[in-house]
Parts: sequence; structure tokens; C-alpha cells
Amino acid sequence: MVRVVGVVLAALWWSGCGPQVDGDVVAKIGDEEIELADLRQFREESTANYRDPEEGLKAWRFYLQTMIDMKLMLIAAQEQRLDQTVEFVRRWDRERRKKLVDEYAVRTILADVDLAVDGMRQNFATNKWNRMLRLAHIRTASAAEAQKAMRDLEQGWNFAEVARRYSIAPTAAHGGAIDAWYGRGNLEEMGLPLEVGEQIFDLQVEDLSQPLLVGENYEIFKVLSQGPAPTHYRAAFLREQYWNEFRTRWDELVVQLKDRLDAQLDGEAIRLLVDRMAESDGRGMLLAPEEQEVILCRFKGGQVTLLDFAETYNAYWFIRSVSFDSSGIAEFVHRDLLPRVLVYQAALQEGLDQDSTIAAWLQDKKKSLLLEALRREEVVERTEVDSAMARQYYDDHPQMFMELEEIQMAEVLVATRAEAEQLLQRVRAGERLETLAARHTLRTDAERSGQYHIHNHPSERRVFGALYDSVVAAPVGVLTGPVALDEGYSIFEVRERIPPRPTPFAQAASRARWWVQKRQEKTLFDSLFTRLRNQYADRVVVFEEQLGRLDASPTSP
Repeated sequence: MVRVVGVVLAALWWSGCGPQVDGDVVAKIGDEEIELADLRQFREESTANYRDPEEGLKAWRFYLQTMIDMKLMLIAAQEQRLDQTVEFVRRWDRERRKKLVDEYAVRTILADVDLAVDGMRQNFATNKWNRMLRLAHIRTASAAEAQKAMRDLEQGWNFAEVARRYSIAPTAAHGGAIDAWYGRGNLEEMGLPLEVGEQIFDLQVEDLSQPLLVGENYEIFKVLSQGPAPTHYRAAFLREQYWNEFRTRWDELVVQLKDRLDAQLDGEAIRLLVDRMAESDGRGMLLAPEEQEVILCRFKGGQVTLLDFAETYNAYWFIRSVSFDSSGIAEFVHRDLLPRVLVYQAALQEGLDQDSTIAAWLQDKKKSLLLEALRREEVVERTEVDSAMARQYYDDHPQMFMELEEIQMAEVLVATRAEAEQLLQRVRAGERLETLAARHTLRTDAERSGQYHIHNHPSERRVFGALYDSVVAAPVGVLTGPVALDEGYSIFEVRERIPPRPTPFAQAASRARWWVQKRQEKTLFDSLFTRLRNQYADRVVVFEEQLGRLDASPTSP
């Protein structure tokens, strides 16, 4: 539902007399009626995201006026034939297709996938990735040296002694022991390829691996101990399993539809595409008008044209490579274009577009697209913002362009409290927090140095969780922790606090332009509403006595 904000409430059309209507009708716009239930629902949906701008009966009038304005916008859009423009027809067709395809997938696939979730949870409970491992290793520069080390181990030599003798890694002095914990979520960040991790995580505590090629060196690993994986590992595993299960069932569905609908590619059309793709040099494709309607694929009940191919290809070429020969084009059609086309056809054949729930959704979607089309026509395309206007707004509103306080810190996140306590003592004994973070931290979305900066704004809580509150309250230069987080345990030190300061105009210019544009849009919106209310005043009647039946309370159901 499109919500029109910034409405200047006008006292137009309100009347206590007029034709007799049903007691639940609060307004009429031409032949359309707004009932009390419609108004209640609109307000409830609006206040789910926004607070009431008024109180009591004024609030009800505000929401009713907004509903009337939206209906007048629809009338204006239809009278301007915006729903018949090429752009609108294409957007509406895309939305309709997407809705039907997604709904068909929900009804034919997701129910079965949801039933498999319990099995996915059980799979994680018995999966090798449900644990974290502490390892020791022996690194050698050649396979021959690795085999020598392996023979000594097989003959019963102590792993630490062999590591001191053969390993070229910095951990050799400590018997090869690695302090960090390894799991599926941080393998690559810790320098282990997934294929190596697959073999290591098949081992149990005290087991040895065979020599494994890691980069340019060979490594032998020993599992020292294990612990449970963090909660977010389980969530990531389930997401991956869920997607894989959906993908498998989707592919099975597409294969069935290709057979049922007898989808056949046209060889001549593919050869034409080979020529056009070569001319495009791997970038967006252009087709002549007469080429756009050439049929690329036929199936029972429909067809795919070269225009369909070009639109799909132009949306994908920069993120997915496509071979320029006929086999590459055929693969692209079967993989990226045909599946959703066939599922859409199946949805139509089964009458999904006639389903009352979906039909209502489609009707609402078409209205929202019309409102958006009128907004672009009457508001967005009429705004003009230049650099001088942006600079003036920047100078007039300095408080809107201040940099937030910035907090520089160093932090290490580990899986257990015991490990955090151990690292805390090592920092107090003189080791650098950054050095320990590079070897131990579980964070995968930041630099390995363990250095971070946080802006003093609650939105940072979405990134750092409970750590944000601890950092904001911590004094500079004080080692803090362990702090219990969802991901594990954190120790940190705030190194510097940079106070709020003005943002230079060069950096704030785009934001200033945005604010100027929004002010212009509000002015144009208000002008549009005034014009529409005057233009269609004879079509609108509001029944004040029905409106008065509503409870004046802003929280009235």
C-alpha cells in the first residue's frame, strides 16, 4: 500500500448531509466507497510504521483525507492513461509474473522444503561442522620433508618434538600448537582452504592428518581438542541446507515442466543471437525492432522471443559470464530464462491468477504502480536541484551535517569465556591485542588486525550487538572484558574518541542535494493534492456523521 506523507489536511468536501448511504460508508469518491472498516485498517497499517500525526477525531480525518487523496491520484493517473504507457505495461507485467512464479513455488515446493527442516537440524547435530577444533601443525617446504615428519610420527615420536624438528611455521617453538579455534565460519580467514578443512574436520581428537598441500607448503595437522560451534554456525548451515533443498526441488520442477510443455529452442534464432552477442562484446545487447519479435523458444501455450532473451541477458551479463557460442546461449536460456517462463505458464494454466487472494494482491499492486507513475510524472521529474541550492541548504542547516563521535578500538572475539580470560591475561602481561586478534578472532567481516571504529549511533548495534553498549560506556585506554555476546566472548580496548565535527561540503554535497530534492517534492506534492481536490471536488462526499461514530481515541481499534 502506498502511503502519501506530507499531506496538508484540507477541510474540503466534509458534509453532514447528502444522499442516504449505508451506515458504514464514511466517504464516496465517484462510485467508490470508503467504509469505516477500510479506514480502520488503513490507519492500523499506517501506524505500524509511523506515529499518528494528530489526535482524536483529527487523526481519523487525516487518514481519511489521505485515502481520498490516493483515490484521486488513481483517477488522475487513469485519465492521463499512464497505465497504457510502454514503461508501465512492462513494469506491471514483471510484477505480475514475479508474483505468480513466487506463489507457484510457495505452493508446490516450499511446503515440502519446510517439512525437511527437522531433518536439516538433525543433520547439523551430527555434522562435522557443528564443532570448533584446536589444532597443532607441522609445516614443511617440500613433500619429502613432510613424509620424513610423518614417518617419525608413525613411529611414535611426540608431535611437539617433531614440530620443533621439521616445522618452518612460527608455531614450531611451541610444539606446533595453534591457539585459535577453527570452524566452518572462519577456515578461509585462518588460511585454510575449504577442501583442506573438509579433511581436517573428518578427524577426531588426537587424530593426525596426512600431509596436505596448503598454498606452497605441506602441512600435517593434529586435533588437540574440540568444542561446540557458535549458534550462528547452525543458522548459516540451515540457511545453506534450506536453499540447496529448494534449488533441488526447483530444478526437478523445471525439468518436469520442460517435458510437459514440450519446450523447444529454435536453431535459427540461436544463430542470430550468436552474431548479436559477438557484436555486443560481452556487454548489453541491442536488437533491431524486427529482431525483437523473433521466436527463440516455443512451448505449449506460449513462446519466448529474442526481446525476452535480451532483457534477461542485459540484467545478467555483468554478474555472470555467458559463452558466445550456440551451446552457451542454449545453456543460458535453460538456466536463467526458461525456468521462470515455464513456471509462470504453469501458474496460468492452473488458474493461479484467478485465486481471490492473488487477484486482490495484483489489483493493489497495479494501483501502487499507478500511484508511483503519477508521482514520477508530477513530482520527481519536475524537481531541479543544482550545486548552489545544495550549498545554501548545507550552510543553513549545519546541525544536519555533523560527523558523529567516532570510537577507535581494538578487539578480539573468541568462542569460550575460558579462552577470553586466557587472552586477557596475555594482554595484561604485555602482548598486543591486535597481534592476538590476528590469530584468534572469530570475526570474519572486518580486518584481521582487530582494529575497528564505531560511530556513536544506535544503528551500530545491528553490527556489533551488545558490544556496542559496552564500547560506548568504556573509558579510553582501559582493557575491558570478557563481554558475553551471541557470537562468543569479546575483550577490547577503546584507543581514541574523536568528537563530533562538521562534515566538509564536498562529502556532504550529495546528502544536501537529497534534502533539497525532498523539500521540492513535498511542495510539488502539496500543490498536486490541492489541484486534484479542486479538480474533482464534485466527485467527493464525506459523511461527517459516520466519521463521528469512530472513537475519538487515537488507539481506537
